[in-house]
Amino acid sequence: MTTNFRVLYIDPLADTGVTPSDLERDAPALVVRTADDERAVLDVISDENVDCVVSGYALPEGDGISLSKRVRDQFPDVPFVLCTTSGNERIASDAFETGIDGYVPTKPDESRTTALSETITRVTSDARRPPERFDRYQSIVQAMGDGVYTLDTEGYVTAVNDTLLEMSLYDRDELVGEHISLLLDGVDVSRGDRLIKSLLQGDADVGKLRAELKTADGDGIPCEARIGLLTHRDEFRGTVGVLRSIADHERIKAALREQKRKIEDLHEIASEMEACQTPDEICELTVDAAESILEFDICGVDLAQDGYFIPKAISTGMTDDGYTKLRTDQGVAGRSYQNHETCVLDDVREEADAAPAQAEYRSLLSAPVGEEGIFQAGSREVGAFDHDDAELAELLLSHTTEALRRIHSQTALRESEEKYRTLVEQSHDAIYIYRDDSFVFVNQRVCELTGYDRDELAEMNLWELIHPDERERVKHIAQERSRGNHPPHYDARVVTKDGDLRYAEFNVREITYEGEAAQLGSARDVTERKQRKQELKRQNERLEEFASVVSHDLRNPLNVAQGHLELARERGDEIHFEKAGGALDRMGTLIADLLTLARQGLVVSDTESVELETIVRQAWANVETEESTLIVETQTEIDADRGRLQELFENLFRNAVEHAGSETTVRVGEIADESDVAETDDFAGFYVEDDGDGIPLDEREAVFDHGHTTADGGSGLGLSIVKGISEAHGWSVSADEGSDGGARFLIQLD
Repeated sequence: MTTNFRVLYIDPLADTGVTPSDLERDAPALVVRTADDERAVLDVISDENVDCVVSGYALPEGDGISLSKRVRDQFPDVPFVLCTTSGNERIASDAFETGIDGYVPTKPDESRTTALSETITRVTSDARRPPERFDRYQSIVQAMGDGVYTLDTEGYVTAVNDTLLEMSLYDRDELVGEHISLLLDGVDVSRGDRLIKSLLQGDADVGKLRAELKTADGDGIPCEARIGLLTHRDEFRGTVGVLRSIADHERIKAALREQKRKIEDLHEIASEMEACQTPDEICELTVDAAESILEFDICGVDLAQDGYFIPKAISTGMTDDGYTKLRTDQGVAGRSYQNHETCVLDDVREEADAAPAQAEYRSLLSAPVGEEGIFQAGSREVGAFDHDDAELAELLLSHTTEALRRIHSQTALRESEEKYRTLVEQSHDAIYIYRDDSFVFVNQRVCELTGYDRDELAEMNLWELIHPDERERVKHIAQERSRGNHPPHYDARVVTKDGDLRYAEFNVREITYEGEAAQLGSARDVTERKQRKQELKRQNERLEEFASVVSHDLRNPLNVAQGHLELARERGDEIHFEKAGGALDRMGTLIADLLTLARQGLVVSDTESVELETIVRQAWANVETEESTLIVETQTEIDADRGRLQELFENLFRNAVEHAGSETTVRVGEIADESDVAETDDFAGFYVEDDGDGIPLDEREAVFDHGHTTADGGSGLGLSIVKGISEAHGWSVSADEGSDGGARFLIQLD
């Protein structure tokens, strides 16, 4: 007679993978009824005689394991089967610990229905006899990937699953009936006993502890043990234990610790790279780190130069035998470099573009060093490199890349600094930086302009170099410039170390120097330009005077000559020819003086040491002095333009004869100051004096003006020429009263 089993099937749309109709078709002895939710399940079990409950794991509300607990709480004798396509070891372990009677894990579709019907039949049959056998839980236990055992109340093994046999290397007969101390050491057994006592006191349903499983060959497997109580009708019958190997977990932890150590070591290498001064040093350090920290057998670093990889560092003991020049777009190295990606080849013999320099190398790791080059590591073993090796190599190379970039940046900076230093030092302008009125940088041109060396300038106040008459003005300009109220350009006079004055054009701007506000200035020496400008001004003045003389002074004698010539034609009197000739002579004198005046526009440039007495006597010989007498009281040598100095004396002698008479005495001597005849070796200049009537006091400045004369027939240009020649030499000239009451002209060598 066939026995029918009444099955309550919960939520046919759950993840069981088997429909009620499939189940009835496969096992006609099963009478299947469905329920959609928890309330309906409990009501059906309460109202009807149900032999078994079947549920999936994923339910619309909650899960199958949680539902099994609530069913068991109210109906402990009704078997509960969990069938799920979402199963895994965690779900199986939780199902076993909860006390589910049957568990059908993921299986192919064609066998799942049969497995479910067989499980329902078995657990339902078992439920109809006393639940004292381990095989009631066999389907769950055998489905688990963890080792499972049961102990009696004295700690002797009553049952084990196949997984535990595989883990311990014991046969079932060798374990069943033996004390648990065969599998666990004394410390773990004691800890387990304390845990069981705690469970019996109701502190928890399941306890956990770490233990080491002793295998038959003497090894130990680190495990996580989960222990629960076996009871029947509230009577303690023993314990069930689940041993999950955590050896892989420990290995992972050890690997993580090792990787952490390597990462820390690689960061230390980054610090060492900071001290490297050349790319070669960085590449050598990279290879050393790859060998000692990453434990690569052989490796090398090539840097990209002009489209090719150039070897910079290789492993100790390696040679470049077999190495061929490689383009940066060629082979595995080129692909890795161009694509900025790490390539790992398990066997280079299977790669068409992989051509190791030495044929015995089988596996390869190739990684770019930024834009700088390529790193490659090789091994004689196939598949020697994994993902972790690639990541650690990339970390090392990131430090290498940054270090190389730093070297390149520093090199470029040094080159840039050298270039600008050269530009600054070779500049025609004096360039300086100052802060708080003190120099913090000067180029060599500043030293040349001021006459001070760099050390002296560093100790000086900036304003000491500015002429005292202009310091306040320049300080005011600096203040206004800081407020944005004055352009950076201005002119000022510079006082040199020797006391000389130099004219300079300044350009000053505010900058940040060494992290602090400062002033950057440039000064251009325009002294010669200023002098040329002044000389040009004097030339223009002379040209104006020249034009005035030409237009006025020459016109008078020309008109006289023309008038007398007309009278001579009309009357034939010779007196008119004589007067016309006199006017022409006057014009000749004027023209000669004008030519001399025009020549004074030439800048005196070629000076030499000349004997003053020699020049004086040559000049006297060139002038019509009639009965006049020359007395020379000097034997001094001075630096002068010989020709210009002789013209100066000629004009002074001619002026003396014209104004003091044809029998005057002319004296030339030395002066020590503006009034006294020199009696010492302190030579300050010279004088020329006559014994005539002298020059009235109120005319002593006017006599040097162009056209000023008191002599009949004079041009009024002689003394003007004297003044021009003196100023061209940098001297000064003045008029005074001579020792005999005549005129004295003093030329002082300023």
